[in-house]
Amino acid sequence: MKQIFLNSRIREGSGKKAAHKTRETGDIPSVLYGHKEDPISLTISGHDLWQILHQATSEHLILHLKIEDSAEGELLTLVRDVQHHPVSGDILHVDFQRISMNEKVKVGVPIELNGIARGVKEFGGILDHGVREVNIKCTPKEIPENLPIDVSEMLIGNSIHLSDIMMHYPQLEFLDDPIVTLAHVSPPKKLELMEEEEAATEEVEGEEVPEEEGAEKQKPEE
Repeated sequence: MKQIFLNSRIREGSGKKAAHKTRETGDIPSVLYGHKEDPISLTISGHDLWQILHQATSEHLILHLKIEDSAEGELLTLVRDVQHHPVSGDILHVDFQRISMNEKVKVGVPIELNGIARGVKEFGGILDHGVREVNIKCTPKEIPENLPIDVSEMLIGNSIHLSDIMMHYPQLEFLDDPIVTLAHVSPPKKLELMEEEEAATEEVEGEEVPEEEGAEKQKPEE
């Protein structure tokens, strides 16, 4: 696991007004908690954090957090939550959780689909990405950057579920439902429309045409 370092400093003041002033300087308000210690309000560089997240596959990172002018020194932390502005996408706040290399933590890991499915390449199907992240529990050193899945042999109608890859990662405890879909190959849209039209036609043809109201049945000739 690549080591990532981030500097921080103790943040003075609290509340929305103090947080707004922090963001005006280009910094991001954050908080450090965990291990039954009192939470610490921190300030981190927005530029430094953006550079780290830009190169990462997930926001749930393990960071070596350095706190300036503090007896805490350098701490091993997990980026537990990153709050974004709903419109601009700017980072508003970050939560850091204290962890240790020997304790298991819960974290989300992204799913990476590799290759071109046969159903797409040969038959014009559509590869649907299922959930893009699954939740696991393991020690920090066991956290993978992503979970790669080879989809090259998938045909139309094929699916890959979480249960299909779990045996490849015995060191990880998967917390999601094993039947959750990670990838699926759907038929081409035109084929779907044709199948729907055929099904609708069969339904109409199979229905009995009711007799007109008031129509008299013809009597058999004597």
